[in-house]
Amino acid sequence: MTIPGDTLPGGFSLREELLVLRMPRVLTVISAMAVLAAGCHSAPSAASSEPAAGGSQAKPATYVGSPLGSQMTTATIDDPSLNNMTAATLTIPAGWKMQGIMLLSPCNTPPFPAYRAYSPDGLMQMRAEPVFGWIWRPNVRNLPQTGCAPLSGVLTAAQFLQYYIGTLKGGVHVVGPMPVPLQYQQWASGLAAQFNQMNSRLMPSLQANHTADTAALRIEVVNGSFLVEERLRAAVECGVDNDPGTMNGGTCWSRLDVLSAPQGKLDALVQLVDTNNLPHGVVDQQWGQAFLARQQRQGDAALARLAAQEKAESNMIYQQFQQIMATSQAEHQAFMQQQESQFQSAMNNANASMNAQTTAASDWVDYALDQQTVVGSGGPAKVSSSYSQTWSNGQGQWYQTNNPNANPNGVFSGTWTQDTKVHGNGQSY
Repeated sequence: MTIPGDTLPGGFSLREELLVLRMPRVLTVISAMAVLAAGCHSAPSAASSEPAAGGSQAKPATYVGSPLGSQMTTATIDDPSLNNMTAATLTIPAGWKMQGIMLLSPCNTPPFPAYRAYSPDGLMQMRAEPVFGWIWRPNVRNLPQTGCAPLSGVLTAAQFLQYYIGTLKGGVHVVGPMPVPLQYQQWASGLAAQFNQMNSRLMPSLQANHTADTAALRIEVVNGSFLVEERLRAAVECGVDNDPGTMNGGTCWSRLDVLSAPQGKLDALVQLVDTNNLPHGVVDQQWGQAFLARQQRQGDAALARLAAQEKAESNMIYQQFQQIMATSQAEHQAFMQQQESQFQSAMNNANASMNAQTTAASDWVDYALDQQTVVGSGGPAKVSSSYSQTWSNGQGQWYQTNNPNANPNGVFSGTWTQDTKVHGNGQSY
């Protein structure tokens, strides 16, 4: 099955797809790919000339890149967690390059590719962000939200785009809505129809009503000395549970793709992408089967560990009860203090381990998307990893260079300070 931009893994049966979507969180978060889904927005790469320290004021840059052609080529996304097996094949304009990875969100969404395809000069891009997922359960206290967007309830695609714009750094000018291709609308509504068909086979308490919505928005951002136009296009799919009891609530996920081009060039890129249904992603069937098999193994192992843990905890609680009844109140208090100390130690160790994994995962995502994370007067930002130095002026603008003697102060307006490179999650080295 192919869809605009990406697709569910090939070879998924209806029952298998539903299991991937509705399996408990304990089964989905065990996948290492799920950790990579959080916080992966890629800022546009800087592309500008490098003024020497003390030079004259730079003039606005003019885009002189070659026009878009009609020739296409293909690029593949390999999965290093499955022996570099080819996971998906995407179609991109000839001469462009692509980087990507298959990601599984912690919020019970299907695996989708996150990718960045770009023209030789780097000023035209087509990219897909990692899936945004959110979940709400009004009748469940302390609902785990790790890796989920801080949203609740069903949102339209236009509402989600407004939320997404609020997460962008550096300033955004919203031009207005853009039309959504019919093929993209049909893909989104088709997914909702598939999920509803799968739901009809479940018992009523597990069924949910699925809907889908699409929207697109034109914005303008500053990329170095270029004014860049972007089309943000989103599909939002939500399933609202029919059970009014504990399972009351639902889950949503949004797929967001972005087209970027210098001012005046976006419409041509949109025409090329929509006419050819780019990137026309096709997921490899063998990879889909291998992915499902691994998810099943991990799910079975998690259930076995959970059952063993519950049995061990039950035995421990019974033994503790017998001991409490047979000992004095003083011994009971000492025992409880010991339990609390061990619990805190285990929690500290678990938190330290999770922080280490999150740091490594965020660095891997930066590497995969050809970006780095810096902190300075402009706050934390995702910028291109092709440059050794990054400067910011605190006004939502960044300047990058490989020249150790370059200094934008006196060349560009404002006060510029050099940023510090940090881990992908913002932690210092």
